[in-house]
Parts: sequence; structure tokens; C-alpha cells
Amino acid sequence: MNDVLNKTEEIVKKAKSLGADEVIAKTTFGKYRQTRFSNNQIDITVAWNDYVTDVALSWKKRVVATKIRNFQNVDGQLKQLFEIAKVSKENPMFGGFAKGKFKYALSSADRKVIELENPSEYVFEAIEAAKKEAGQDINSGGILLTKLEDVYLVSSEGPVGTDSRSAIEFSMRVFSQREASGHSVECSSTLKNFNPARAGLEAGEIAKLARNPKAGEEGVYNVIISPLFAGSMLGMWASMASAFHVMIQLSIFVNKLGQKVASEIVTMKDVPAPYSVSHRIFDDEGVPTKENVFIDHGTLKTYLHNTSTAKMFKTKTTGNAGLIVPNAWNVEMNPGDMGKDEMFKEIKRGLYLTNTWYTRFQNYAKGDFSTIPRDGIFLIENGEIKQSLKDIRLSDNALNMLNNIAGISKERKHVHWWGEADPSSLAPYILIKNVHITKSK
Repeated sequence: MNDVLNKTEEIVKKAKSLGADEVIAKTTFGKYRQTRFSNNQIDITVAWNDYVTDVALSWKKRVVATKIRNFQNVDGQLKQLFEIAKVSKENPMFGGFAKGKFKYALSSADRKVIELENPSEYVFEAIEAAKKEAGQDINSGGILLTKLEDVYLVSSEGPVGTDSRSAIEFSMRVFSQREASGHSVECSSTLKNFNPARAGLEAGEIAKLARNPKAGEEGVYNVIISPLFAGSMLGMWASMASAFHVMIQLSIFVNKLGQKVASEIVTMKDVPAPYSVSHRIFDDEGVPTKENVFIDHGTLKTYLHNTSTAKMFKTKTTGNAGLIVPNAWNVEMNPGDMGKDEMFKEIKRGLYLTNTWYTRFQNYAKGDFSTIPRDGIFLIENGEIKQSLKDIRLSDNALNMLNNIAGISKERKHVHWWGEADPSSLAPYILIKNVHITKSK
């Protein structure tokens, strides 16, 4: 694949010869396979390859970007891109791309994820696990996705890197009744740690408990959220740690560096770790990725930066480019000292929420938002699940929820779901006090 790196480097040289000030080209050769299923049966399995080079260039602080597929018509597309730069407006926030040569960690991709002879076996393994838990009459559906990406990055400013990234992700929703469902995921960067039956078992268990739901009541509750729900919340909080979102006032963390923004038991960090489906050894500027603790025992320690935002904040990049918007790769919340069962015993009357979707903000700066719990929603009384519920909405404030976290489980799960739990995370069960619940209908 040295030929791919050479071709990527040639794109950078050609863009520079046209007059570009700075250029980054990143070629990704991806192999993907997706198996979709519904009604407990395989619908389709498709496999495809994708060869694409992302090119970004700057000219007099005008920044433009394009995609070139299969190295086709490189000269023509670069000329067109440069013409667009000439008629574009200056970007006052652009501070240049990262400069220098870097050493990178070794890639840790598992190339076997794309060599599965029969991926449907994993699907049926999960379905059987769900049936054992919730009965033979369940209805299930979902997706199994595998991917292997070889990445080649060349920057005119010095960074040159190659990386290999692998992932296998399984998402499954199980219905035991029309209004009784459970959702679970199983995610890994390697086949070794992948067990789809765990997802089937959990989804089946939730679907079984969710039978015969009643409309929930409005009120203020102490709430336990599962790792899948927590993954959505971790992504929300991490997004607001992006320096770009802070700059444009779409964050609860504006002017809060060094201040308390969460309960003291909360530590959150971005870690593009080898176990993660989002693992990587460099960002989109070629800067080595690393662990970044952005909330440490409740205190906001840093924003997530690329080179441009770092210059504006007079600090250093954190390796989170996004050339325009810095972003988290894989969010971890540090484990707490409570077991899941112990956490339930803390609830005299509250709720257990297993999943959510349609998270929407009424005011990003203040943090006012709502989200709709889905799949298993349960009333807890004296530490035990008493009733399955439906038709509720969580309507609260992102900053208040951070500060009202009263318990974090020892158990954590690696979750990613393209519907809501994005980016990927290592998420625990979380106990949050005084959460406002309204009707969804």
C-alpha cells in the first residue's frame, strides 16, 4: 500500500503547485459488510469497498475541501477546488494546520473482522439468546456491521501517517409485544472480544420486562439510566466540550474552565483506545491522539481542540481535529463504587430508562433539552421494578443533570449506536437525582 501513500502525497504536491498555502490529503480504503435482519430472519447481506481521498486546502485563510474517489480526475478536481478557494470568503477562525513530524503508536486493527465467512451466524446466535430470555414469539431486527479501514494521511505541514482501523458492531431490537421492546448493542474493535449473544440476552430481558406498559406520570424522579442511554448523554456532554461549540455559544461550558460543572464523582475523558470502534492513532491534521480528561472530579479541565481553536484559546491542540470542529473520538466516564443492584436499592420511587432518541435542545447555551425514552421504561419502587411505562419525555437541563449525578456503577459497557449513542463510549449505569419527566403525547 506504499503506492496509496505515494498517490496521496502527489495530491498534496499538486495542490501546492497550484498555489495553495497548506494542504492535507487523507485517503481511506475501506472494506465494509452489513447484514440487516427483521422478523427474526436475514433480509440482506451486502459488502462494498470504498476508496476516497479527503482533500482540504487553505489559500489566504480561505479553507475549502472536497472528496476524490479512486484517484480519478485529480488534476481537474484540484483546479476546481482552488478556483472555489479564490472566490470564497476569508475564515477568520482558521489558524493553520498542525506543523511538524510526529511519531505514532502502532495500529492495532484486527483484519479478521472483514473475513467472516458467515456473519449471519452471529445474528442467529443473538436471536436465539433473546428467545431463551423472552420466549419463542419475539420479533427482532437490527444490523451487524463490520469494517476495516486503511488510512493514509499526508500534510504539506509535515505530518505523514498510516493507520488501520477495525470495528464490528451489532444493534438489536426485540419486541415481546407491540409496545414492549428492548434494545441492546455489542461493539468491539476485534473479533476476540465480540459476543452478540450478550446483546440478544439483554434486549430479550428488557423486552420481557417491558410487557403491558402503562402511561407514565409527569413529575420529578430519581432516575437510573443504562449504559446505552448514558452513551447518548456522554456524547452530548462531550460535544459541548468542543472548543468550536464553545466559541459559537452552543455549549453549557462557555467561560467555565477551572470551574465545577458536575458532581464531584464525575470524571470524563476522551480516549481513542484500542478496544473502541472509533480507535485511531492520529487526528485529521495528523496530530497523535491521546487521552484528554475534560472533566476531572466535577471540574472542567480543558476543551477539545484542533490547531485553529487552540490558537484562539492560546493553548495547544488536544489531537481532536476535525479540521473545522474538534470532536471526541471515544468518551469514557470513570467507574464509580456502586454495583448496579446496589444502585437500584437506592431508589424508593423512581425510574429506570434503558434507551432514548430524539434528543433536542431548546437552548444550547443554557442547556435546556428534551429526549424521549424508548424501549424499556420502568417504574422502580423500593429498589424493584414494579411497572413498565410508556409515553414519557425527559425534559431537563444538561448542566443540572451533570451536577445531580449521585451514583456511578462499577460496571461499564462499550456502546455505539448510530441512532443516538454517538460517538462511541465506555458508559456505566448512572443514578441522577431530581430529573424532570413530562408527557410525550
